[in-house]
Amino acid sequence: MRRMKGFTLIELLIVVAIIGILAAIAVPNFLNAQIRAKVARTWSDMRSLVDAMEQYHLDRNSYPPDFDGIGLSNAGSEVNTYKQLTTPIAYMSTIPLDIWIRSDEATNVLGKNERYYEYYGSMTGVTTNPAMKKYSLGYVMRSVGPDQDADWKGDYDAIGRKTGTYTYSTSNGIQSSGDIMSSNRGLE
Repeated sequence: MRRMKGFTLIELLIVVAIIGILAAIAVPNFLNAQIRAKVARTWSDMRSLVDAMEQYHLDRNSYPPDFDGIGLSNAGSEVNTYKQLTTPIAYMSTIPLDIWIRSDEATNVLGKNERYYEYYGSMTGVTTNPAMKKYSLGYVMRSVGPDQDADWKGDYDAIGRKTGTYTYSTSNGIQSSGDIMSSNRGLE
């Protein structure tokens, strides 16, 4: 009697189970790698912005004014602030966008039509916020970060002391709550 060659049902189920286990391990690691890459890109973009801000400060002895509201009665937007870095002197050729902000969130949550990093700065180089002045913070920029929640409450005192729990930390895991922060003192 000739026996048919092939896989038994048990063997097929074992192979499917092994593939399922490997996929369960690989997919989250792949997604975490994407998040880590976006965090690295955000830090790189912010480092470029910090360098441009410092070059601007060297030329003008002040940081770009905050056209978005601190100390100004005519609120504008980050577009006007960051435009200072591209014209008339090009400290940067283009201004990077915050990749964590979705377009619908920029309009509905933040009330803006652009996705630039949020900028809190000074008006003509003189900081109007007492905590910013106390800690020599000429400006603060932030990205909403991987949690995509604009949850920072403007705690400049905690930024100055570097004790803010609102800042993103990779040690808290990939989905750490908090925003990616940057100031004239570097990345937070």
